[in-house]
Amino acid sequence: MSRHVAIVTDSTAYLPPAALRRHHINAVPLTVVLGDQALEEGTEISARSLAEALRQRHAVTTSRPSPAMFAEAYRAAAEAGADGVISLHLSAEFSGTYDAAVLAAREAPVPVRVVDTGVVAMALGFCALAAAEAAEAGGSLDEAVAA
Repeated sequence: MSRHVAIVTDSTAYLPPAALRRHHINAVPLTVVLGDQALEEGTEISARSLAEALRQRHAVTTSRPSPAMFAEAYRAAAEAGADGVISLHLSAEFSGTYDAAVLAAREAPVPVRVVDTGVVAMALGFCALAAAEAAEAGGSLDEAVAA
């Protein structure tokens, strides 16, 4: 990793895989429960499939990622050379994702700034992209959070 600030978000940012790769953003998946199946959002169930299930009025619920999943993302960022991590997540009013990220950040090997963006979906994605672009331009942890 050529930059010092890593970006972590969650799968509700709905960033395309090419954007995640280009900006080195790690999207930790939420779990989508569809019927009796628990599926990782973005890897085991696509946004399109989820939208179709909702259109067909199937019962769909979600479950936040575990703190251990965030801890692994923060550890991987540090091992890749990050000096700090910005972890941007969907509104805490909608999910416990932010709280799980905060718990994991306490034990992270590098400073982690967890941000409750107050938004969801592509609005969250735009926040993650702005932070990534600021970090790629050499911005500090605080500058990338401000972006």
